[in-house]
Amino acid sequence: MSNKKCISIITVVFNGVENIEDTIVSVINQTYDNIEYIIIDGGSTDGTQDIIKKYGENLYYWVSEPDKGIYDAMNKGIKASTAVWVLFLNAGDVFFNQDLLSSLQSYLHNCDVLYGKTAIKKKNGDTSIRDYYPLSVDWKVIPYCHQSVLIKRKLLKQALFDTNYKIAADYNQYFTLKTKDVKFKSINKTFSIYDNDGFSSLNQKALLSEYKKISLLNHFGVLEKIKIRLYFWSKNIFNKS
Repeated sequence: MSNKKCISIITVVFNGVENIEDTIVSVINQTYDNIEYIIIDGGSTDGTQDIIKKYGENLYYWVSEPDKGIYDAMNKGIKASTAVWVLFLNAGDVFFNQDLLSSLQSYLHNCDVLYGKTAIKKKNGDTSIRDYYPLSVDWKVIPYCHQSVLIKRKLLKQALFDTNYKIAADYNQYFTLKTKDVKFKSINKTFSIYDNDGFSSLNQKALLSEYKKISLLNHFGVLEKIKIRLYFWSKNIFNKS
């Protein structure tokens, strides 16, 4: 593979002093070392930068400057990356185990997007495994969590996150990738532990609104659109109860 790194790990953070070190340590402790690690900090003022500097020698690139939100920061990470594959592991998220990236190498053939399961960290500290979803239900949910998917960088460069979406730009990006006729591959492995106190999980109403908009834009036919509207209407009713 010449001198090019195989995987770019990108972490975006803003005022994450309480959990950024856990994420950094999770990355640098991976047994697989053919990676470049990138951190995009939104100009933190709480000590986050001090922790990043502590691990500076382990980083390929890092920057601390104001941004226009999480997806703008993630786009900065994509543009800074040079590896073949990209995975986002944001502040508070960690890999499921130290051998995760090593264990994925045999699967990185004949696909453009590789994804698996995610362990969801609950408020009480427990975790539960969330399976990936089949592509057939992409009208209501993204098949994977962005913490548990590897996507080829050359495709991400053509499908940057649309910052008009504040919460569900990853869902929109999925459909952009789908139109490029990429090959998706799912595997029975848990990639990461996702901190469920993240931004989207705390903004369910806005998330459902963006999901419905994106789904309607990418699915066609009267009956299909009625199904989508009824589904998201029912989800909103359930969340209110």
